[in-house]
Amino acid sequence: RNVDGIEIARIARGISHEQMLEEPSVFTIINTNSPLKLDVPMMEGIIQMSSKGQVVVVTPFTLSGAMAPVTIAGALVQQNAEALAGIAFAQMVRKGAPVGYGGFTSNVDMKSGSPAFGTPEYMKAQLVG
Repeated sequence: RNVDGIEIARIARGISHEQMLEEPSVFTIINTNSPLKLDVPMMEGIIQMSSKGQVVVVTPFTLSGAMAPVTIAGALVQQNAEALAGIAFAQMVRKGAPVGYGGFTSNVDMKSGSPAFGTPEYMKAQLVG
């Protein structure tokens, strides 16, 4: 799908393959499989997009207390490690490939185990990370 989308965007813009490499037209979000894993479909997405000069935004989704350390600081360290791993891989695929650093860290309700949004911990994570 990525390759087809890139080709459709190139045709719609009426530009050459070389120009498409220099002028990104599409982007994708790459999520990590926390904790600390980029799975095969996500790695393939990085390869497909980066090799064609398109934007990859690596966005780990971590929930402190579930798939990340229970502290916000620990969860943000994990988020940073996961994002940097994806960004570094994109650069190995194509030096200078356009990338973005994304992140979503929240916490779980330790009583129920369900994700908790709108909490002070969530806001701290969003402000920092």
